[in-house]
Amino acid sequence: MNTDQGIFAYLSDWLDAPDKVLIEYYKRAFTQAEFLEIVLKTAGFLNKNGFVGSVAIMLPNIPEALFAIYGASASGLAANLINPRLPANTLRRILSKTGSKVIFLYDKLLPRHAEVLKELDVKPVLCSPLYYRRSLKALYLLTKRSATEDYFEKIYEYAPITPVAVDGSSAAAYIHSGGTTGEPKTVVISAKALNELERAVVTSVHPDPSTIPDDGGMLMMLPVFHGFGLGISAHTIACHIRMVLEPVFKAKEAAKLIRRHRITHMAGVPSMYRKLAEEPAFKGKGLSKVMRVFCGGDILSPEIKRKFDAILHRYGSDAEILEGYGLTETASVVTVNPVGAVKERSQGKPLNGNRIKITADGTELPPMTAGEIEVAPVSLMSGYFNDFAATANAVYTDTEGVKWLKTGDMGYVDSDGYLYFSERIKRSLKIAAINVFPSEIEAVSATVPGVSGACAARMKDSNGKPYIRLYVETAEGAVLDGAMKNAIKKKISSSVMRYAVPREIVETDSLKLTPLGKVDYTYYEALAAEKKSEI
Repeated sequence: MNTDQGIFAYLSDWLDAPDKVLIEYYKRAFTQAEFLEIVLKTAGFLNKNGFVGSVAIMLPNIPEALFAIYGASASGLAANLINPRLPANTLRRILSKTGSKVIFLYDKLLPRHAEVLKELDVKPVLCSPLYYRRSLKALYLLTKRSATEDYFEKIYEYAPITPVAVDGSSAAAYIHSGGTTGEPKTVVISAKALNELERAVVTSVHPDPSTIPDDGGMLMMLPVFHGFGLGISAHTIACHIRMVLEPVFKAKEAAKLIRRHRITHMAGVPSMYRKLAEEPAFKGKGLSKVMRVFCGGDILSPEIKRKFDAILHRYGSDAEILEGYGLTETASVVTVNPVGAVKERSQGKPLNGNRIKITADGTELPPMTAGEIEVAPVSLMSGYFNDFAATANAVYTDTEGVKWLKTGDMGYVDSDGYLYFSERIKRSLKIAAINVFPSEIEAVSATVPGVSGACAARMKDSNGKPYIRLYVETAEGAVLDGAMKNAIKKKISSSVMRYAVPREIVETDSLKLTPLGKVDYTYYEALAAEKKSEI
C-alpha cells in the first residue's frame, strides 16, 4: 500500500469488503460501506461550510470521533484531537493556537465551553454517546436534548464528496502533549507517519499476514485523542479488523465487550490490565480468541503481567502482554516485545524500520550502559505546531541524513537489542550522589502482597536533602500497617538499593490517574512540594 497519502485514502485502499463490519458500538454495527459513506458526508459538511486548516474533536471513543477524524482527512484537513476532560481555559488556549473553527463536541460539555466557543467563533457539532446505542433508555434520553443545537446526525443531510487528494506530508493529527521537556506542546503527526506506523506494527507483530484473523476485533479502550489510541487502536487496526469501541474504560464493561464481540486484540496501559485481572467478570470462557495484547504508556510490573497472562492461559488463550515503548512524538509505538521472545521488564525491540540508541552528551553508549534514549522511527512527528525552536531542540539529523528524536527518557539496551526504560530524566533524582528512579520503586512496591499500586514522590527535608515519599493504594481487604510498610522497604532495599527506600509511606484510597490511565505523578509531586501528608 502507498503510505504517501492521506490517512483516509490509505484506509480506503484496505477496505475491500463493503459488507464486512468495521466498527461495533454496543449493539450498533457499521459496515465498511456505511463507514465510508458517513465519513464522506462528514467531509461534505466540512467542505460545504468552508472550514480550513484543522477540525477540533473533543470526544470519547464513540463512532462520531472516527467519522470526524477520517472526515477531516477526506476534506484535506487535520484532526485536532482534544481531551474531553480539559477545562475551558485550556480549550481556549488550544483553539486560539491551532485556529480550528469547528469542533465535534461531547454534548454534555457544551455548557462548560459555550462561552469560549462563542468568543472564538467556533461552530460546535454536538455528539452524544447515546445516539448509536440503540437502547430504550438511550432513545428516551435523546428526546431530552436541545432542539436548537446542531447535532451530528444533521451531517446525514450533506452529500458525500470526492475525497481531497493530499500527500503523506500533510498533517493528519494534532495531539496535545507535555512534550519531551514537560512543557505543553502540540505535536503534528503527518499522514505518512500514521500510515508507516500501521505497516511497521503489523509486519512486526504479524510477520505472517495469514495470522491476522478475518473475524478479528480490537477492543478500543485507549482514548482516541491520545497517540496510542489513534495510532494503534484506531488507524492500524481499522486497516485489518473490527474496532470495538468503549467510550471510557471500565473493567467490568470491558470484560463484557471482550466476550460479546469476540475480541482478538487489545491495547492498553498497565492500570487497565491490573483492573481487568482484578475484575471477576473478566475471568471465564470467552478469552480463548485473544491473540495479541499490547501494553505501553507506563512501566508494566512483572506481577501484573504474570497475573494477567495466567488468566488468559487458564481460559484457553496462549497470548501474553507484549510491552512496548513510544511517545506522542512518534505517533505512539517505537519498540515492542516480539511474539514468543518476551523479556521481563523490557520494552522490547524496535519495530521494523525503526532505530534506537542510548547516548550521553551526544556520544552513543555501548550495551548495558544507561543514558538518554534516542529514537529514529518511521512514524516521527513533523514537529511541534508553530514551535521551530522546540522542534530543533528535540529532533536532529545525523551525518547519514537520519532524523533522531531526543526523548528525555533514560534507559539502556542489552546485547540482544532489547530496550529497558528507566525513568524520565526530569523525574529522576540523586540521593547520596546515587541516581534513584521513582518508577523503579513503584514497580517493585507493586509486587508486595496487598499493594495494588504506588507512586513515588520526590521530597526535600529541612536541610534541602532529597528523599522519597511513597503513596500506596492497597488491595481490597489489605491495610497499610507497620508490617506492610516494613515489607515494602525490605523489598525495595533488596530489589533496587537502600538509597531508594522511601522515608515515608502514605496510604491513599485510590491513586489519581491521568485520562490515559497512568498514575498522575505530577499531582503527587505537587503534594510533596506542599509537604502534605494526606490526600
